[in-house]
Amino acid sequence: MDGVGIVEPKKLSLKLPPGGYRLESGGLLKEIEVVYEECGAPLRDDNAIFICHALTGDAHVAGIRPGETKPSGWWDGMVGPGRGIDTNRWHIICANVLGGCSGTTGPMSINPDTGRPYGSSFPQYTFSDAVDIYRLLLRQLGVKHLAALIGGSYGGLQVMDWVTRCPDEMDKAALIATSASLNTQALAFDIVGRAGITEDPDWRGGDYYQVGDGLGPKRGLSSARQLAHITYLSRELLEAKFHRALQKNFVEAPPEERAKRDAAFKTYFQIESYLDHHGQKFLKRFDANSYLHITRSMDLFDAGARYGGLDAAAARVKAKCLVVSYENDILFADWQAQDIAHALLKNGKRVTYCHLEAGTGHDSFLTEIHDLAGLLGGFLGERDVKVMKWQKRLYRNIVRMVRPLSRVVDIGCGDGSLLNVLRKERGVQGDGVEIDIERFNEAVADGHDCFWADADEGLSLIPDRHYDLAVCSDTLQEVKNPRGLLREALRIADEAIVTFPNFAAYRIRLTLAFKGRLPVSKALPFKWYDTPNIHCVTLKDFRELCRAEGIEILEVAAESRHLFGRILLALGFKNLGASKIVARIRRRPA
Repeated sequence: MDGVGIVEPKKLSLKLPPGGYRLESGGLLKEIEVVYEECGAPLRDDNAIFICHALTGDAHVAGIRPGETKPSGWWDGMVGPGRGIDTNRWHIICANVLGGCSGTTGPMSINPDTGRPYGSSFPQYTFSDAVDIYRLLLRQLGVKHLAALIGGSYGGLQVMDWVTRCPDEMDKAALIATSASLNTQALAFDIVGRAGITEDPDWRGGDYYQVGDGLGPKRGLSSARQLAHITYLSRELLEAKFHRALQKNFVEAPPEERAKRDAAFKTYFQIESYLDHHGQKFLKRFDANSYLHITRSMDLFDAGARYGGLDAAAARVKAKCLVVSYENDILFADWQAQDIAHALLKNGKRVTYCHLEAGTGHDSFLTEIHDLAGLLGGFLGERDVKVMKWQKRLYRNIVRMVRPLSRVVDIGCGDGSLLNVLRKERGVQGDGVEIDIERFNEAVADGHDCFWADADEGLSLIPDRHYDLAVCSDTLQEVKNPRGLLREALRIADEAIVTFPNFAAYRIRLTLAFKGRLPVSKALPFKWYDTPNIHCVTLKDFRELCRAEGIEILEVAAESRHLFGRILLALGFKNLGASKIVARIRRRPA
């Protein structure tokens, strides 16, 4: 069997203080039961991972439920043997949230004081209350410390609360498609969704469990789900999937049915039947009161509120963090994830930020998981890295210019090979900037903190003078705006090391003179039509750019692989002999 196999749900009655559990709002719960599931490697002191589920999720994160024939876990593609969250190594725990409707105590549960469902009497609770119930569960299970805490969307907000309020309880934390608090647009969607439920006459103020079929405000809950579902998908995905297509039965519909739909202001667009289907499907598995409580607690959460701001909250974090945003996510925009990463970085915390371009919207973290699986697997695993002799030779001049134990960022770090050498040779725990996701994941798997960014668009995520040194290794000639790259490098660091192929080298000149074609060599291995080098930089050009920018060149190392080139260098003809330039620079003192 490829996955984790059959996973049995478990229910645990929490050991509460005498009199019950007092919520932050002042309410009291005399009994609390939590439904949870476990899978993976046997539990040890160092391998427990807790996963916080999304808004309408549950404890069944992976595997097959008893009686089923195929996997039904909501993140089954992510959690399993050899997958992003590798159950050969990690012990996975996931629990249904307080106030939910999948077994953990919530509005549907029996109130011990009345013998009837809580309904309207279920007390208001906060995000921190819900997180603290998870923490009580873990303590009762014997889990003293988490190797990692992972959550997406609503679950990511819970991770944000947990890592800031209880920073000593985990080594790593992954915050996926989430934020430190909901933006105004997301609040608006929730407000309208809850109004649809509370204004449905069948809601009955929350006391509907013993009336009719016990499902209560079906129309309101269905409408709330349809509205929410629109926000989970990108506009581009909806357009590609449905456009303005009509339902297949539009032509065959009898006149009386069409008249009935017309009177109800219904249409025959496919998108309408799609939303109707998801609304009705939701009624079979979710409770309206749970939806109200969960969304309200989410709306009221603000990670920085109790500490005086996001920066102060981030200052409390001790876990190594991974922050992930998604293209076209209208609920949790990329700038919100970047705010978290920036605050962590500003406070000297270890953080990796990645923006994934799945393009399908908020639900991408559940449906488009290939890149995320690679990223999470590397972040959690951090493989052993061997530095080869040829890598040391390749980067020898850069290594020579880097002071031991200095703070370094490699702009255009690729797979992190230079950072690996600097860690080995100079004791540097360097950070990387990279835009290619496969290379990015490789660097993260080697244990480096990385930031997904296009150097041409600036590095606003990184605070001013955050590093001692910025390295731009073979990046200058590949960006659209070399001047902007140098400015950014010397904004975020006191000094920079810049390397680039020297297009004034004698071999390039000779090839052009006698063959009339651009050369292809080890230093320049690409054809002219397939090269990342969009600028032909020479040492003289670089010196002139530095003069114009008020940049001081502190030292230059000229490299050549060929004997004649080395002879020219020895004679002082750097621009003619060098196939590669390594320069250390800084802003010219005022």
